[in-house]
Amino acid sequence: MPQEPTRDELFKLYQVAIDEYRFEVKLNSDRSIHYVVFNSAVLTAATGLLKIGASPHLNFFVTLVFGIGACTAWLGVRSIRKGHEYYHRAILKKTLLEELLGLTAIVKDYPTATLAIGTTAGQADIDTILRDPRAWLAAETPKRGSITHAGILVLRLLLAANIAGMLAAIYLMTSAAPYILWP
Repeated sequence: MPQEPTRDELFKLYQVAIDEYRFEVKLNSDRSIHYVVFNSAVLTAATGLLKIGASPHLNFFVTLVFGIGACTAWLGVRSIRKGHEYYHRAILKKTLLEELLGLTAIVKDYPTATLAIGTTAGQADIDTILRDPRAWLAAETPKRGSITHAGILVLRLLLAANIAGMLAAIYLMTSAAPYILWP
């Protein structure tokens, strides 16, 4: 039968859990920024090429560039959502360790305070996290108004702009005077 971890072992695990939490926050933040910046650059470049493009060949290339932008925006949304899932798993582990260390107990003379780290309202809802961890993990999607939700919204708008650019480039490519696509 497994031995119960000592308080020192739990505290070391708690330090690792806090580091993992910080890592997940930073990774998802950096990832969001990179996807938005890259996609904005692709959209800007493709739009500039679309404005100067008079050749069907160039418009075909512009369609491909917008397509790359659309793919990276879609990938960005998926990546941020997956990162959010990892972030919530890190919160769950951190909260479980806080419970085992006694950090979730109400502090004397402070009826709403604990020593647990509760940076966000979701993290501070210890009872919900601990009551049914599987349900808490399954139900967690980026909440409206959160920075993660805003990042996903921006990438979805960039995705829509890239799709609109693709359609515009295809329209210009196919509505031009008769031509041979490949000489």
